[in-house]
Amino acid sequence: MAKTKEELREVRKQWFHDMEQKLQEMHTKEDDSLFYYHSSEDRIVLSHDMFWTMTQLQFFKSKMRKEKFFLLLRQYEEEMLDAFLQDDDYFSDLLHYCNIMYEMLPTILGASHLRSEKDARMLAAIAMVAAGYAGDMPEELCNELLDSLDFEYNKVRSRKIEEMMPLLMKMVESEMKGMR
Repeated sequence: MAKTKEELREVRKQWFHDMEQKLQEMHTKEDDSLFYYHSSEDRIVLSHDMFWTMTQLQFFKSKMRKEKFFLLLRQYEEEMLDAFLQDDDYFSDLLHYCNIMYEMLPTILGASHLRSEKDARMLAAIAMVAAGYAGDMPEELCNELLDSLDFEYNKVRSRKIEEMMPLLMKMVESEMKGMR
């Protein structure tokens, strides 16, 4: 028998609660969070938007595109961005779930069979650049990028972030050099 939307959301809520407990066991300090220094929820949304856009374009041919955790994070980010644009009541839950998955990403990559893969290092660098740059950029640029988030053919699209890809990928390359 098919579950109702509410039943599925309850299962999802429990699954993320368990994941959040594991994450809290690993993080001993509050400022261990990638989003701790973000000045607003909008900057956290922008971090996810940047990560989602950058990985959409970057990992089309990568082995990472088949990894379940990565696919789930991207799926939740897209659903969250859609809810953000539509001012959906479920947005805050989805953002919370995306934050938990994003925070788990370094642990997953470090413990996975892919940790020695260049694509895994690139994914970690993209996550650092997306969180760091969105958290530190000027307020005007943050607002401009969030304002450009929209729908195109009923799909979420971030054209301004797409236009910034050359700059963002230079930042990713620099971050990867520091990981060696």
